[in-house]
Amino acid sequence: MVRLVLSAIRERLGETALLGVLAALVVAVGVAGPLYADAAARNVAEASAAAATPAEQSLTVTVEMTSRNGIAAAFAELRGSIAVVPAGPGVREIRGGYRRGAVTPREPGAPLDILLAARDDACAHLALAGACPAQPGEVALAATTARRLGLAAGDTFAFQVQPTAPPAMLRVTGVYDVDGAGSALTDPYWAGRRELTPVPLRAENPVFTVPDTLQMLGADTFQATLDYVADLSAMSPADVDALARTLRSADVPGRGIAVTGGLSRLLPQIIADRDTVAVPVVTGAVLLLAVAWWVLLLGVGHAAAERRTQAVLGALRGAPARHRAALTAGPGVLTVLVALPVGLVLGRLLARLLAWATMDAAGPVPLSVTALAVAGGLTLAVLVSVVLAQLRVHRGGVLDALRQVPARRGAAGGIVVVVVVVLAVAAAWQLRNGDAEVLGLAGTVLPAAAPVLMLVAAGLVAARAVRPLAGLLGRAALRWGRAGTALGALYASRRPGMDRLVALVIIVMALLGQAAYGWQGLQAAEQEQARLALGAAEVVRVRAPSRAALLHLVRQADPAGDWAMAAARQESSSGTTVAVDTARLSRVAYWPAGAGVTAEQVASQLRPTANPSVRITGATLLLDLTLPDTVPVDLPLTAVLDGPGGEPVTATAPLVPGRGRHTLRLEVPPCAGGDGCRLAWLSFRFDPRGLVLHSVGQAAPDAVVADAAAMTDPARWRTTVGAEGQVSLTPLPAGLAVDYEPVDPRFPDPEVRVQVADVPLPMPAALAGQARLAHDRTVVRGEMLSPLRRPVDVVAAVPALPGVGTQGLLVDLEYADRAGDSTDNIADLQVWLSAGAPADAVDRLRATGLVPVSTETAAQRTEHRLAVGQGPGSRFRFGAAVLAVLLVMVAVALVVAVDAPRRGAELAALRTQGLPQHAVRRATRSGYLLIVAVAAAGGGLLGAAAADGSAAAPELPVAVLVAAGLLLAATAYAVGTRLSRVTGLDLAEGR
Repeated sequence: MVRLVLSAIRERLGETALLGVLAALVVAVGVAGPLYADAAARNVAEASAAAATPAEQSLTVTVEMTSRNGIAAAFAELRGSIAVVPAGPGVREIRGGYRRGAVTPREPGAPLDILLAARDDACAHLALAGACPAQPGEVALAATTARRLGLAAGDTFAFQVQPTAPPAMLRVTGVYDVDGAGSALTDPYWAGRRELTPVPLRAENPVFTVPDTLQMLGADTFQATLDYVADLSAMSPADVDALARTLRSADVPGRGIAVTGGLSRLLPQIIADRDTVAVPVVTGAVLLLAVAWWVLLLGVGHAAAERRTQAVLGALRGAPARHRAALTAGPGVLTVLVALPVGLVLGRLLARLLAWATMDAAGPVPLSVTALAVAGGLTLAVLVSVVLAQLRVHRGGVLDALRQVPARRGAAGGIVVVVVVVLAVAAAWQLRNGDAEVLGLAGTVLPAAAPVLMLVAAGLVAARAVRPLAGLLGRAALRWGRAGTALGALYASRRPGMDRLVALVIIVMALLGQAAYGWQGLQAAEQEQARLALGAAEVVRVRAPSRAALLHLVRQADPAGDWAMAAARQESSSGTTVAVDTARLSRVAYWPAGAGVTAEQVASQLRPTANPSVRITGATLLLDLTLPDTVPVDLPLTAVLDGPGGEPVTATAPLVPGRGRHTLRLEVPPCAGGDGCRLAWLSFRFDPRGLVLHSVGQAAPDAVVADAAAMTDPARWRTTVGAEGQVSLTPLPAGLAVDYEPVDPRFPDPEVRVQVADVPLPMPAALAGQARLAHDRTVVRGEMLSPLRRPVDVVAAVPALPGVGTQGLLVDLEYADRAGDSTDNIADLQVWLSAGAPADAVDRLRATGLVPVSTETAAQRTEHRLAVGQGPGSRFRFGAAVLAVLLVMVAVALVVAVDAPRRGAELAALRTQGLPQHAVRRATRSGYLLIVAVAAAGGGLLGAAAADGSAAAPELPVAVLVAAGLLLAATAYAVGTRLSRVTGLDLAEGR
């Protein structure tokens, strides 16, 4: 029996090899889908990790704990107080704690407020010169802090946590560098903790020690920290799912426990992005698998038809049934089993090829259990298909088999068409009106597959009309005397499988057009979104002494304002606030085309004329004031100014009660010369009730900056936003009176301010929203680079704003900085660069004193969005459609080649009866060409019409469609010319 099967294989070696190739292709396509999906899921996690900030990759727990029972016991108690502890591969736990205290410098000066911190393995993340602290009382200082304190390695100093506690003596074992510590802002180890991260341009960076040092400070409590940092690149998709479930099940933290960090938000976003990738990948894999299966069935059907006469003759000659069964199904079954391992190898190679072509950093593609299960299932399905195809062609009478009359087509084909049309209609309805929550997974997959189903349905319906139309064309050609055209058309109308080939060509070309236009449109949309989200062609995150300093230094790097613009970005639950240097907005920022208003118009509205600032250009600030006798003791008054370079300048002097009207001198040496300093506010750390400010002046050089008229102008002064009900500023003939009435006398404010009103309030802002909001001049409240919300006057409303997107505010940076009423910065400081920025733009920024932390271009943001969103799936669909075209080329060659002998015999008979040679040549060389070319053109037009909108650059989709159509037509023509070489067709012209 085995020899009989092997002899049958040797007899038809070409057909058997073709069946093996097609079976291996089906298995390979089925295996490539899940393998690519796994690779895409890993790529999503890696791309998200590369773009995530340290705060987004971590979960931080902070709580004040007692140190009486020992630091180790405190950490154990803290860990036990967390209901769910994140754990698993790629998750690192970092323990730590800190306590603030005062250190007096060796040189005369005010004590410095310094944070003493302990953190697991901190020295490995510091550029440390000297020894790492190992014993209680040993510390490592930042170089900037060491210079201010006048300390070096080996020195000791006193650290006092509170005035009543005795100071703890600490010894310096090492000094760490912060000049190049900008990279710490991107190091996940620090978990996004601003207070612990050592960075340049900070006056006092943390002092690091060992945990036991915190216990010897003499304080009862300290701030204990427990951080969980996830290395997403080391986590599998299953690990990500498990960690996300763990974080979802975590209870609300107990009272006093602060849990922050974006890991609990990042993981669900990664899972959502994976799901977004999975749907088009499944759609593309099913498409490619269906095409491969279609080609397989065509090949199996034609091969079985060729063996039909042989099997019937064997039955007539008395061959046993088992021998006939072995001859019929044995070669196919054996071939399919041999093709299984070949398909596995090809599937893995195909997945690696697609991953390499569609992912920037595609890693290895190992075989998975899912892929092996799919391979086994497809092998079984192919075996069943081969057997059923053999049984189908053996239906009918013996006479039909001997005459090679094709088996009649059953009703299954029509039922399939009806089912596909019904599914397409249901998918379209679900896409428009359905509720995904009701249908579950079908509510997600069915709408996503709606465009594909509609194209398949359209292709099947169109193919059903091929045979009738070909018959009409053939009869018309006969009437016109076009014998060659008539022969080709009539043959197409009589060939039962021709409509299947036409349907395959139409569907694949339509899906290729849709995929090409979809990929091009997705690229354009993601590029637009990336530009809009980023705000400019390139954004550089920087460290600066202050927001005002950022503005000054950027203007210094680009005096003309052609390519650089200072910006600050603040995220909140209500949206994004972006503050920019509006004078440069139109030249640097990306402005959306559909905004309805120009950048110049918005910039002018965001920066209306405001009151002049109070500027000090001398070395001494003079305050002419009257202090009431109600102040019992000497208390400090502090003046806060913006220095010549935007750096904060603070001067403090004691107010002595009982002196009546006098002049208070505050030394501000940095303000001497040039543009000087801008006075921001005066701060009182006591109840200033009854205090009167008569004028503001300066010495060296002497000048009156704000005279009595300016002091009594109510528009020139204001109090802190939100304190209007407690602090009142009253113009008197002699000056400006300050009164304070706390809401609760038991809890007075620790600071009362008199602000210079050199910024318009409410703040002018452009809102990302409906245009009517600008006409209504709606007053809302928004974050102005500080935790407190400020009143905002909406002067312009645009659907989307650069850097803001579709939800948030755009304001002027200088005005927002002044309205923020704080020198503390919680915003992300940035420099936006235009597309025409010089190549050394970052170096020029660094030369001014800014510290670049990271850079991101619109192209990089686009690639990231394409890597974690619909990009991988759309690329896979496009690649699958291209591979489907190659499979259709195989199908065209297969159908034409199998028909060649039979068609050649028919034409040879007609040739002997006097059919002209040119008619035979036209029928053989142009018949299949016309059919395939028309089907390819119709399918391409159908796909272009079904694309979601027109691509920004349609040249690429059109080129792809034209190239695919030419390849299919060339295949039909090249294989069709075989008929000219069939014996009997090259008869003399005269016969």
